Amino acid sequence: MKIKLAGVPSNSGGLYTGTEMTPKILRQAGIIELFEKQGIEVLDLGDVNIPSYMPRHNIPPIRNWPGPRIVWGEIYKQSENWFENDDLVLILGGDCSIVAGTMQSVYRRYGDKTHLVVIDAHIDVYKPSSDRCIGAAGSGLWFLLESNHFFNTLNGFSGRNVTILGYQQEIEINKDVTMHSLWEIREKGIESIAKKVLDSIPEDSSILIHLDLDAIAKKEMYAVYSPSEEGLSIEEVKTLLREILADSRVVGIEITEFFGLYDIDGSQALKLIELIADTIRN
Repeated sequence: MKIKLAGVPSNSGGLYTGTEMTPKILRQAGIIELFEKQGIEVLDLGDVNIPSYMPRHNIPPIRNWPGPRIVWGEIYKQSENWFENDDLVLILGGDCSIVAGTMQSVYRRYGDKTHLVVIDAHIDVYKPSSDRCIGAAGSGLWFLLESNHFFNTLNGFSGRNVTILGYQQEIEINKDVTMHSLWEIREKGIESIAKKVLDSIPEDSSILIHLDLDAIAKKEMYAVYSPSEEGLSIEEVKTLLREILADSRVVGIEITEFFGLYDIDGSQALKLIELIADTIRN
């Protein structure tokens, strides 16, 4: 098996810096060596080059704007070779807002046959408004699903192209989005929900998985930008990802919101790379 590895060292979607260190931290923790030890060939594409000076402010409607838009543009420009063949692309973020840029990259290759599977404790569809400042990390899906002046809408993309898994709070969202809460996953079983999701996605689709690590319970993964008290266990996440990754339509997976500043002894980085490697290996 062969994978392509790419990093997006970005924090523009959040209030605090820290998520931008993730690609470097996970490489230093030995993610490539772990893959190779398990017989997985890795082509390291390096990191997306983000400009050294990026806006940081709390001015409504979007924190640090146009920083997130700059990041999306750089992802798009520098990712031409990410999805050019059948290799699985592993993207190390970065904050959650990078999904707007990575989706542009996938869309360049697969168009409206692209399907986004989001595993997240929160539904990132907060609408920017002039009376409050929000981070783009909380609006990633809103940029993709709603007509707006901040982001170039993907032609033909709609709620039918999105599935959300593991969320914990209801919020108004496009009615065509497929959704399965944490509680439904627990009640009906991971394998059952995964099969239902994959069966509902058109056969000619190409799937990108977006994993926000806040979907994992804080007691098991606390080095997260905004950790969740409730959430999936690491074993549950492994099972869910294995079920989805076993589908040949999956072309990429991105990992977001790891917060290395909370990982004093490096144990969380090791736990994360083991989660990723164990999942992809199987």
